[in-house]
Amino acid sequence: MKRASRSTALRLSLLMCTPALALAQTGDDSLVLPSMDVRSLVPDSVQGMPGAANLLGRDTLDTYKPYTLHDAFDQVPGVRTIDDDVLGLRSGIGVRGAPPRRSRKVLLLEDGTPINNSSYLDSGAHYTPPTQRLEQIEVLKGAGQIIHGPLNNHGIVNFRNLRPTAEPETRVELGIGNQSTRQSHISHRRTEGDLGMVFSYTGQEADGTFDVEEHEFDDFYTAFEWQLNDRHQLAASGTYFRERSQGYDESNLSLEQYRANPRNKRGLDEGREYNNISVDYYKLDLTHNFQISDDVRLSSKVFGTELDRPRFQTRGTAPSDGGVMEGRDRRYHTLGADSRLDINGLSAFGLDHRVQTGLRYEKHRFADRRPVGRPGEALKESNRGNVYAIAGQDGYTRDGRLQTYDAEAISVFAQNTLSWGDWAVTPGLRFETYNQYKKTNFHPGNSEEGVSEKDSNSLLLPGISLLYSGFANSEVYAGIHRGFAPASARTEEFPLTPETGINTQLGIRSDAIRGVSLDAALFYNRIQDTLVRDRVDAFGDALFVNAADSDIYGLDLGARIDSWAFHDSPYNLFAETALNYTHATFRDGPLKGNDVPEVPRFAGSFTLGLEHTAGWHLSATLSHFGAFYTDVANTRAIIAEGDEDDAGRVPGRTLLSARASYKLPTNLDTTLWIQGRNLTDKLYIADIQEGIRPGAARTLVGGVTFRF
Repeated sequence: MKRASRSTALRLSLLMCTPALALAQTGDDSLVLPSMDVRSLVPDSVQGMPGAANLLGRDTLDTYKPYTLHDAFDQVPGVRTIDDDVLGLRSGIGVRGAPPRRSRKVLLLEDGTPINNSSYLDSGAHYTPPTQRLEQIEVLKGAGQIIHGPLNNHGIVNFRNLRPTAEPETRVELGIGNQSTRQSHISHRRTEGDLGMVFSYTGQEADGTFDVEEHEFDDFYTAFEWQLNDRHQLAASGTYFRERSQGYDESNLSLEQYRANPRNKRGLDEGREYNNISVDYYKLDLTHNFQISDDVRLSSKVFGTELDRPRFQTRGTAPSDGGVMEGRDRRYHTLGADSRLDINGLSAFGLDHRVQTGLRYEKHRFADRRPVGRPGEALKESNRGNVYAIAGQDGYTRDGRLQTYDAEAISVFAQNTLSWGDWAVTPGLRFETYNQYKKTNFHPGNSEEGVSEKDSNSLLLPGISLLYSGFANSEVYAGIHRGFAPASARTEEFPLTPETGINTQLGIRSDAIRGVSLDAALFYNRIQDTLVRDRVDAFGDALFVNAADSDIYGLDLGARIDSWAFHDSPYNLFAETALNYTHATFRDGPLKGNDVPEVPRFAGSFTLGLEHTAGWHLSATLSHFGAFYTDVANTRAIIAEGDEDDAGRVPGRTLLSARASYKLPTNLDTTLWIQGRNLTDKLYIADIQEGIRPGAARTLVGGVTFRF
């Protein structure tokens, strides 16, 4: 379908707001605002969710003390991660059949605001919030895809930040370990009168996978919530995230180099220690919650983000020896507005109804520069080289190209939950329309200089879910929905076709057996025009193509058992698992039967632990990540030379992690803790892209947490 006109979108917006305006005249003045708004996907429990959903709350994060956000997802069935650096700063999150690299197929939200680089232009991610300042991580798999989009074929992750507390609360956490690890966090939250406040700082640094790498970040977050009266609440939050990683690049090792010394880059004598990547990320949210009546609320927000991500590397010779550095200097801007109306307590035709509608507008801009330096010039974020070099001047230019991309998108959704007795059915419809624009601003001597291109797409995304809660402490859910992922505009084959899918699932979550919790779901996704990374060009840029259609089916399984439920004891022996089986293959053409790259068949974790009411905890986790192919041709042999022809099957691995903590019996709330990952110091290949990248070495960190 062609893009809907702006006038049509405006009429839809006015129609959506009309019920709110009418009901606003009849509301009661003595109302309390609900806990849910545009910042959250789910409440504090997954009960009642019409699909698979998992929550990682603050208590869980404090107990397991994950070294990185990627490590935290070991406890969530169906979520896989691929590390590109030891701190997980190059986000690599996949849900079910979504390839994890750069999280390109998963919608990442922070308090409901999209944080992918640009979900409609270049959906990779170079920023996710640190776990220390999160109140909850919400993972939706086949639940909420009508309400949230795009990138809603596989799963949606929302990072919910700390909220103000009624009483002042301060948390300080310090950690130190091998690999030059340093961790620090301080947060304070309180409410004074009608104004709630949150202030947070988090910092971390560590040596990297290779001998030249050093990573560090600083994260600042603040939020305010102002309760104007019983009906209105205003909220504002701001984020600044700063990363400086030295020695990092995406040119890794050949198979011969890996076998000779798997963590060595300094000895290659190529000036790799000069390579670097920097990230400066800014986010601002302004939210208004309007409780119109007991059963009607309107929640709206405006948001803006900016991601500045320059990366520079040598090409075989250090600047100190007269070598030339070149880079990929990218900057992303997004602006958006989101408004959602929730009407509860309706009855008609013998059924109860809950109607939810929403409208979102987003505008994106992405500038892609390819600067170069002069011989002997070291490039970094404060000296970014010259993209306007004379084309063809030896040693001073890559391809002399500067491109900008723009997008604008409008989405509208409506769904109605019809319930009677123990049954609830939720039909819904989402409409997405967006334009992509590509312009080559500067490319001397090339016919594409000054050329502008445009692509328009409009999609209808229907869905329906079923929930039955008639069993004791159990819920059965089923659903089918259509989802999509916009194609990357940063490709030689612009425009590509959006990836679309028909996604189904059938699942159960149960606490029917005392001391045992279970959450299992079967899923089947039928994907058209599957978007995959095809190769890396001569400049190290990943290029994308529409591969064949694909079929994805599998099982998510999460379970936990606690001994406390069976006998009265201060000790609790517990075991929990998060497992996933995914079969993702192309179904037609020359690729028929080949695996979709980056998707292993098996992944999961098993945790065994012991805890005591006196305040101590001890547990260990085995995490498995199965073998996967890195190319659509499913090349089995590892062909890794650090160029665009890299391919190979990455072997599976099983890693051991553990943690222990003890809450001191003192007046000051103090907890001592220690945690370690890859405790056996297993050498394994994390990924093959521009060569082989090994996984992180054994890391042990100990620390202390104060609360007062």
